[in-house]
Amino acid sequence: MRTFSLLFLFIAFVLLLEFLLYVIRGPVDPRIAAVIFAGFLLCLAPAIYLLKPFEGHEELQRRREARRKRRRDPRKGPTDRGS
Repeated sequence: MRTFSLLFLFIAFVLLLEFLLYVIRGPVDPRIAAVIFAGFLLCLAPAIYLLKPFEGHEELQRRREARRKRRRDPRKGPTDRGS
């Protein structure tokens, strides 16, 4: 998920740069500027949403520790969660 969010962030940065260059360079058509800026916002929103952690720091630490314990103890086989 982090890869997709970074990709969205990169595209949003490119659109922001394009918007600023368009506005600075010369005569501006407001509709085109609005479309470029809307594209920037539409790419920025999922990037921020995907980069935001869904769980607290403590919960992430607990999950990591549980995963490490499962890797260290090879005696325990994978649990059958489907049945």
